[in-house]
Amino acid sequence: MTSPIASFNPADALTIRELVYNTLKQAIFEGELKDGDRLVEKELSLRLGVSRTPVREALRQLESDGLIEYVPRKVVVVRGITQEMAAEIFAIREALEVAAIPFIVQRITPEEIEELYKLIEESEGLMEGSSVTEFLSVAKRFNDTLIQASRMPHIIKLVETYQGYQHAFRRVTLSKTLRKPSALQEHKAILKAVEARDAELAEKLMRQHLKAAREEYLTASR
Repeated sequence: MTSPIASFNPADALTIRELVYNTLKQAIFEGELKDGDRLVEKELSLRLGVSRTPVREALRQLESDGLIEYVPRKVVVVRGITQEMAAEIFAIREALEVAAIPFIVQRITPEEIEELYKLIEESEGLMEGSSVTEFLSVAKRFNDTLIQASRMPHIIKLVETYQGYQHAFRRVTLSKTLRKPSALQEHKAILKAVEARDAELAEKLMRQHLKAAREEYLTASR
């Protein structure tokens, strides 16, 4: 897997501050920067090839996100994703994704349903001998396709806001538990309910899916 920090490119289109912020956040989510690691502004500036100002601004934004904290003597320490933060993110995700279900059921097209079944088949082919990264990629495409079918731009944007956290949660649960088979079966059940235009059942299954994912993550991350 390519390191987020090693692949940093200051020539990209985003502002330098946004690039630094996104790079460091991704490094925290993927475990390159671990809970308790110290972050030194000057060292990060040299490592990323940028001035200290965007690094300082990015660190302040990460502090606002709760992912780092300043301790005495202005030392910056990675805080990572706490159990409390994870529980909150899962609650937000449940509220958003369950709210999207009635719109998905009403608006999903036959082509999108077909694409989702193809992604289920692709996931089944990755059950044995595949890397976690490969399975995660297909799971993300499934979730993205499903939420996009709601045609609700504000819900979609809010869900995208928490994508990094969701990716981090899935990486932990799929790496440390036997979550893959159950997650796949849950996706299948949700898709069948959506295809049947049964919003009530799809909402129930989505809640169960997210509850199982939350419990697996909170157990695996202790």
